[in-house]
Amino acid sequence: MPGDPRRSCATACGTCGKAATPATERAKNRNFLKKIRNFLKYASAKIRAWSQTVTNRCCMDIQFPEFEIFAPKVEAAWSALQQRYANRLTEAELDYLFACLVLGLTSPAYGEGKPSLHFDVCRALVAMKLPPDRADAALHSVPAPTEPWVESLREQLESQSARMGQTLLDMRNFNDDAAADAVSGAPSRPVNSEDKAA
Repeated sequence: MPGDPRRSCATACGTCGKAATPATERAKNRNFLKKIRNFLKYASAKIRAWSQTVTNRCCMDIQFPEFEIFAPKVEAAWSALQQRYANRLTEAELDYLFACLVLGLTSPAYGEGKPSLHFDVCRALVAMKLPPDRADAALHSVPAPTEPWVESLREQLESQSARMGQTLLDMRNFNDDAAADAVSGAPSRPVNSEDKAA
């Protein structure tokens, strides 16, 4: 009988070899569910990390107006430090150099103000790339150098990043001044012919 489902099932099973046993099916299902659970754990961790980064960035943008101009440079600086020195220095030394670089970068904007505010800005920027325990260690302690040139490298990084910070600040101030000039130079309203006649 051509429409018999038992016949079509038997034919299908016959073409693919032995029919799957209930134990095999259960094992496949368990394996599949395990993969799904692992994926969900991974996705959940990624989403949490992304959400925390977005929250931190939003909070920092509100608290520290200059944060947005420093953040991209901090990202680039961390990548450059890792590529160049990760296999030559300890993790603690690399973190410390990164913190010093951030200190130099933010000094033109915050160095003359309250030290606590400058420290908070540095901590927020360092925490963009380092977990809290490493960020605190980088900001509060100086690791023993494993190479004789580490201290001179620190001085160089700090001075170069301070010059970059000043350039960024000057560019921001220039853009703000240009925008203010454009607004103040614009006519308040067009003058029509009736006003002229009056």
